[in-house]
Amino acid sequence: MDAYDVRLLPEESEVILVASTTGQGELPTNMRTFWRFLLRKNLPPDSLSSVTFAAFGLGDSGYLHYNVAAKKLTRRLQALGAAACVAPGLGDDQHPQGYEVALDPWLAALWPALRARAPLPPGTFEPAPGDVATLLHSKYKVTSCGKAADSNGTCYSASLQLEHAVAAARAFNQVEAAAAGFSGRQNDSATGYGPWRPYMAQLLKNDRVTAHDHFQDTRHIELSLGDSGLTYQPGALLAIMPQQDASAVAAFCRRADLDPAAWVSVEPAQELTDEHSPSVKVRVGDLVAGALDVAGASPRRFFFEVLRDSAADPVEADRLAYFASPDGREALAQYNQREGRTVLQVLEDFPSAGVPLHRLLQIVPRLQPRYFSIASSLAAHPGQVHILAALVDYHTPHRQHKRGVCSAWLAGLRAGLPEAKVPVWIEPGVMRLPPEGTPMIMVGPGTGVAPFRAMLEERGLQMQQGRPAAASHLFFGSRSEQRDYYYRAFWEQCQHSGLLAQDAGLVTAFSRDQDKKVYVQHRIGKHSAALWAALQQGAVVFVCGSASKMPQEVLQAFQRVLKQEAGLKSEGAVKYLKQLEVKGRYITEAWS
Repeated sequence: MDAYDVRLLPEESEVILVASTTGQGELPTNMRTFWRFLLRKNLPPDSLSSVTFAAFGLGDSGYLHYNVAAKKLTRRLQALGAAACVAPGLGDDQHPQGYEVALDPWLAALWPALRARAPLPPGTFEPAPGDVATLLHSKYKVTSCGKAADSNGTCYSASLQLEHAVAAARAFNQVEAAAAGFSGRQNDSATGYGPWRPYMAQLLKNDRVTAHDHFQDTRHIELSLGDSGLTYQPGALLAIMPQQDASAVAAFCRRADLDPAAWVSVEPAQELTDEHSPSVKVRVGDLVAGALDVAGASPRRFFFEVLRDSAADPVEADRLAYFASPDGREALAQYNQREGRTVLQVLEDFPSAGVPLHRLLQIVPRLQPRYFSIASSLAAHPGQVHILAALVDYHTPHRQHKRGVCSAWLAGLRAGLPEAKVPVWIEPGVMRLPPEGTPMIMVGPGTGVAPFRAMLEERGLQMQQGRPAAASHLFFGSRSEQRDYYYRAFWEQCQHSGLLAQDAGLVTAFSRDQDKKVYVQHRIGKHSAALWAALQQGAVVFVCGSASKMPQEVLQAFQRVLKQEAGLKSEGAVKYLKQLEVKGRYITEAWS
């Protein structure tokens, strides 16, 4: 949205807006300039009276602030006089069939509403009402440059392979931004490191912190920030751009009939008026490795639409057409999302579909950074950043073995080797260390406990300097006390020093250590008096971990605390916690 000149909005007649919700109900970064302009107090209430709009939200119902960006946008546009031609659509990534469950009926209502305002010219082809397929117009132009002389060939060392992939992705990002009409800043931090230019951090430590007979391999990882100038505060996130498995990249190139050693020029397909329209020259293998997620993410329905149009086998074409239709949504979810099928696997299942590189660049999911809550205080560990990373390793319903792209790569790195480098940058999180003297109630099952190590390390330094550090409460949950009790010695030392309260300061829930499963939400109710006392003293509640069920169940546990200790009815308990959220005293950071 920030690529659009929002001052022109009153001149538009029909506008369609798509907005995701991020973090603690925050607007995405590429919408904030647009949004700030809409919030100007000097805008007349009829500013957009000639505008008709439709909004679709991308959200996750596992979060407390579900799709709030699309809801806010709808309310603000209507307050400025714009008329909604259809109700806002709310896509839910938690749904087994993805956001398309909400998108299809929204589109079915949208097109008739738009055509009532702007009819198609007589004789124009009219798609069927249920046709959601889109003719793909190429965004990129790819020109072969042959095999340029290169002393290294394609036999890179591990470190060079990573650096070349990162460089290729960075170059392609320039073209991608130009093709989308975006001309904003490339780096947001003062150091210049970010998605456009990660810092290559040296791996210092990579220790397994779960028992070797435990099914889960979780790593405490320490990285050097060297002379990068990168800084962070407790609650910040470390973004990591992962390295893909070389064999998967090679297999993708073979299936797509691409020569990984060939050089190509990539530029926007549409001629741009900008005299600085980018054109980059990259090696195909580096471009695939750095920019395209070929062996991790499952493709979306649009991918199957494009494959359908390129399949030479009629049986394959029919199956792809069904997957790409609203009627085939459940079948696609069974085949694709629930099995975690990757781009490479789908291409191998439909061998007659041949897609050229310029279209693959448009339809293959981008290799995305992974975000980890920082588990260290920079003041306690100068020049370093620590994370807690669990290896994603599981079997699908049909017994396919799946491993996380980033976590498997990290787990395989050996500290101390020159090639053990990780592309990183710092991103702000939703959590902030509260003022000195403010107690904290921290709920962190599993690796969700990581940011609380950073907060308590920072509080420990404050205490050593003679500054006030109110006793706090930590609720930690995992499967087994003997197998995955992360940072146990540190938490116990915090309680001994007074950073954690003596009463309900360190509360654990080991779900598999007894016949009946016990989770952190169950422990919260057992210590309601201590928690109510902390809330009365101004405590800030932090909840960090998986977004599936935990955040909502923890919220309900706090509602029960308020009903029991404060004598509130259900409505009053809900209102009390909502007020805490508004005041920044109940903060959730969750991930899917």
